[in-house]
Amino acid sequence: MAGPAVHKPASRLGPSFGTATQEDLEPFLGIMRVLHGDPLGTSFNNLLLQELQPEDEAALAHVFEEISTLAIHRLISEDLLFDAFAIDHYWDQLRTSVDSLRQKWENPKMFENFEAMAGLARDYRDARPPKLTRR
Repeated sequence: MAGPAVHKPASRLGPSFGTATQEDLEPFLGIMRVLHGDPLGTSFNNLLLQELQPEDEAALAHVFEEISTLAIHRLISEDLLFDAFAIDHYWDQLRTSVDSLRQKWENPKMFENFEAMAGLARDYRDARPPKLTRR
Protein backbone atom coordinates (compact mmCIF):
# COMPACT_ATOMS: atom_id res chain seq x y z
CA MET A 1 0.00 0.00 0.00
CA ALA A 2 1.33 3.43 -0.91
CA GLY A 3 2.08 5.92 1.82
CA PRO A 4 0.40 9.29 2.20
CA ALA A 5 0.92 11.84 -0.53
CA VAL A 6 3.38 14.52 0.45
CA HIS A 7 3.00 17.94 -1.04
CA LYS A 8 6.21 19.90 -1.16
CA PRO A 9 5.50 23.62 -1.64
CA ALA A 10 7.21 25.25 -4.58
CA SER A 11 10.43 26.86 -3.58
CA ARG A 12 10.57 30.63 -3.81
CA LEU A 13 12.26 32.03 -6.84
CA GLY A 14 15.63 33.26 -5.71
CA PRO A 15 18.48 35.10 -7.33
CA SER A 16 21.56 33.27 -8.47
CA PHE A 17 24.50 35.22 -7.10
CA GLY A 18 27.85 35.43 -8.82
CA THR A 19 26.43 34.30 -12.12
CA ALA A 20 27.26 37.19 -14.46
CA THR A 21 29.15 36.02 -17.51
CA GLN A 22 30.36 37.49 -20.76
CA GLU A 23 27.02 36.38 -22.24
CA ASP A 24 25.25 38.89 -19.96
CA LEU A 25 27.18 41.82 -21.39
CA GLU A 26 25.12 42.44 -24.55
CA PRO A 27 21.72 42.18 -22.81
CA PHE A 28 23.01 44.42 -20.02
CA LEU A 29 24.31 47.02 -22.48
CA GLY A 30 20.98 46.84 -24.32
CA ILE A 31 19.15 47.63 -21.09
CA MET A 32 21.50 50.55 -20.49
CA ARG A 33 20.81 51.88 -24.00
CA VAL A 34 17.06 51.68 -23.44
CA LEU A 35 17.16 53.37 -20.04
CA HIS A 36 19.58 56.13 -20.97
CA GLY A 37 18.46 56.80 -24.55
CA ASP A 38 15.37 58.30 -26.09
CA PRO A 39 12.53 58.20 -25.28
CA LEU A 40 13.07 56.88 -21.71
CA GLY A 41 16.26 58.68 -20.69
CA THR A 42 14.50 61.67 -19.18
CA SER A 43 11.96 59.46 -17.40
CA PHE A 44 14.72 57.28 -15.94
CA ASN A 45 16.57 60.39 -14.77
CA ASN A 46 13.36 61.65 -13.15
CA LEU A 47 13.06 58.30 -11.37
CA LEU A 48 16.61 58.55 -10.05
CA LEU A 49 15.99 62.10 -8.85
CA GLN A 50 12.67 61.03 -7.30
CA GLU A 51 10.94 63.63 -9.46
CA LEU A 52 8.68 61.35 -11.50
CA GLN A 53 6.11 62.92 -13.76
CA PRO A 54 2.82 61.09 -14.39
CA GLU A 55 3.82 60.46 -18.01
CA ASP A 56 7.00 58.67 -16.85
CA GLU A 57 5.38 56.01 -14.74
CA ALA A 58 3.68 53.53 -17.08
CA ALA A 59 6.60 53.38 -19.52
CA LEU A 60 9.15 52.86 -16.76
CA ALA A 61 7.05 50.21 -15.02
CA HIS A 62 6.71 48.36 -18.31
CA VAL A 63 10.45 48.49 -19.02
CA PHE A 64 11.22 47.18 -15.53
CA GLU A 65 8.66 44.41 -16.09
CA GLU A 66 10.50 43.44 -19.27
CA ILE A 67 13.90 43.57 -17.57
CA SER A 68 12.54 41.51 -14.67
CA THR A 69 11.12 38.96 -17.10
CA LEU A 70 14.57 38.49 -18.60
CA ALA A 71 15.98 37.83 -15.14
CA ILE A 72 13.18 35.51 -14.07
CA HIS A 73 13.73 33.41 -17.18
CA ARG A 74 17.48 33.40 -16.45
CA LEU A 75 18.30 35.27 -19.66
CA ILE A 76 20.39 37.78 -17.73
CA SER A 77 22.09 37.45 -14.38
CA GLU A 78 19.95 38.69 -11.49
CA ASP A 79 22.92 39.70 -9.40
CA LEU A 80 24.24 41.84 -12.26
CA LEU A 81 20.90 43.65 -12.38
CA PHE A 82 20.68 44.01 -8.61
CA ASP A 83 24.23 45.31 -8.43
CA ALA A 84 23.55 47.94 -11.12
CA PHE A 85 19.96 48.94 -10.40
CA ALA A 86 17.89 49.66 -7.31
CA ILE A 87 14.92 47.65 -8.60
CA ASP A 88 13.26 47.64 -5.17
CA HIS A 89 13.49 51.42 -4.87
CA TYR A 90 12.15 51.83 -8.39
CA TRP A 91 9.23 49.57 -7.44
CA ASP A 92 8.55 51.67 -4.35
CA GLN A 93 8.29 54.79 -6.51
CA LEU A 94 6.13 53.14 -9.17
CA ARG A 95 3.91 50.91 -6.99
CA THR A 96 0.97 53.33 -6.77
CA SER A 97 0.93 53.77 -10.53
CA VAL A 98 1.18 50.00 -11.04
CA ASP A 99 -1.74 49.40 -8.65
CA SER A 100 -3.79 51.94 -10.60
CA LEU A 101 -2.92 50.30 -13.93
CA ARG A 102 -3.79 46.86 -12.55
CA GLN A 103 -7.22 48.15 -11.57
CA LYS A 104 -7.74 49.99 -14.85
CA TRP A 105 -6.83 46.91 -16.91
CA GLU A 106 -8.53 44.54 -14.43
CA ASN A 107 -5.35 42.51 -14.43
CA PRO A 108 -3.85 41.80 -10.98
CA LYS A 109 -0.92 39.97 -12.61
CA MET A 110 0.21 43.01 -14.58
CA PHE A 111 3.84 43.88 -13.70
CA GLU A 112 4.11 40.88 -11.39
CA ASN A 113 7.66 40.10 -12.51
CA PHE A 114 8.76 43.63 -11.60
CA GLU A 115 7.14 43.26 -8.17
CA ALA A 116 8.76 39.85 -7.61
CA MET A 117 12.19 41.13 -8.62
CA ALA A 118 11.81 44.09 -6.23
CA GLY A 119 11.46 41.65 -3.34
CA LEU A 120 14.48 39.69 -4.50
CA ALA A 121 16.46 42.92 -4.89
CA ARG A 122 15.71 43.76 -1.24
CA ASP A 123 16.96 40.33 -0.21
CA TYR A 124 20.08 40.84 -2.33
CA ARG A 125 20.88 44.17 -0.69
CA ASP A 126 20.14 42.88 2.83
CA ALA A 127 22.51 39.93 2.31
CA ARG A 128 25.48 42.10 1.32
CA PRO A 129 27.43 44.74 3.18
CA PRO A 130 28.21 47.96 1.34
CA LYS A 131 31.22 47.73 -0.95
CA LEU A 132 32.58 50.98 0.37
CA THR A 133 33.05 51.69 4.03
CA ARG A 134 33.45 55.07 5.61
CA ARG A 135 36.93 56.00 6.66
